[in-house]
Amino acid sequence: MRTICAGLFLMALAGAPAMAQLVKGGPVMSGSQLRASLFGIEMTGYSPTFGFSWRECVEPSGETLYETPDGLMKGRLTISPKGEACFAYEDDGYATPACYRARQTDKGFRFEGEFDSLFITTKVVTGIKTCKPQDLVG
Repeated sequence: MRTICAGLFLMALAGAPAMAQLVKGGPVMSGSQLRASLFGIEMTGYSPTFGFSWRECVEPSGETLYETPDGLMKGRLTISPKGEACFAYEDDGYATPACYRARQTDKGFRFEGEFDSLFITTKVVTGIKTCKPQDLVG
């Protein structure tokens, strides 16, 4: 038990500078700000919560392609009445959207979800018309 706790403590220390970088972000974006910012973009990023790199391309219609090391999924982005960005995917028939509060950062966005899930963009490309599968870099 002591070894596990020491290991977790060392991992936390090693990640402290990176986690401090993740804290940055402006106020929570409104639904109208999300609509104006998230449709027609391609985002690349990292999830410290889940420990993987990801890429999500969002067409102007809200249709998405979401890539992780586990593969590619088609999805859909909607904005909830509460002003959250909600992503749903074909693997469950779009039945369980994951909704996130979003903040703008110097490199794009910080998505904060339930159970402290966090997705941070490292690059955003605007002006996307259609999404095509690509190899995930990361």
